[in-house]
Amino acid sequence: MLTTVASERVHAAETAETERLMRGITPSLAIVEERAEKKDETYFDAYYEPSDIMQGNRTGHWNEITTLFGYLHDNIRGYLSVSQLERFDNKDYTANFGAYFTFKDYYIHEEIGFGWMVDYIYRLQNIAEYGHRLYKNLFWQIGYNYRGYKTNDTHLVYPGLIYYFGDSYLSADYGVSFIESRDTAQFATFKGNFAITEFLHWSAGIAFGERLYDIYELDARQESGYILYTGFNIRVYKGINFRVGCSYGTEKPKFIKRSLNFALSAKF
Repeated sequence: MLTTVASERVHAAETAETERLMRGITPSLAIVEERAEKKDETYFDAYYEPSDIMQGNRTGHWNEITTLFGYLHDNIRGYLSVSQLERFDNKDYTANFGAYFTFKDYYIHEEIGFGWMVDYIYRLQNIAEYGHRLYKNLFWQIGYNYRGYKTNDTHLVYPGLIYYFGDSYLSADYGVSFIESRDTAQFATFKGNFAITEFLHWSAGIAFGERLYDIYELDARQESGYILYTGFNIRVYKGINFRVGCSYGTEKPKFIKRSLNFALSAKF
């Protein structure tokens, strides 16, 4: 049986925030390959995710709205994203600044972010990733993610492999999550993105392990779960894409998240 303190912890969702990290853990081939044409580009992405939540005996909604602006110059792809994250009645906000640096056989990704009006989200975040070509289109990657909270900062380390073929890829990652003053959790992800036609891509993935959401602040072995997700990317017009998808996540002892997601992206 959950303690009273744990069962009343209804707003502190996604302390480790592993799910959001997993969605962006694999860069596209357009990011990791050096460009033949060094044309500057501006790009924009708007993302919306409404979710139905069952948390213990409570039901409600989570929502995420994220807007991203970016600029591509030579081998540097810089961006700024701003998010509103709503959990039941609480709204938190984040801003993240980052860039990918692409070279002949490797790439570097660095991001720093902060939160304000904080109820459950991080106050400070840093992501550092390095990827290197092993053989032809096979890359290995290692990443580190730090999140500073009001209490119990989080550290995640996640090595992985990515295989690109044409405009598609397959990836596998293993992650370790350490929360200060608590034990260590582990998780793994497998996902793919497949070019069905020139205008249509299908993506699907699975993540499983411990403390994917960390709702109740229990020991890692008591917070096991999994996440399934899939979606389509449709090229509407030259430089304009629409994405739609869904996901289902669950974590012991009693948490379920059902989500839809919609996004529109454009580059100029």
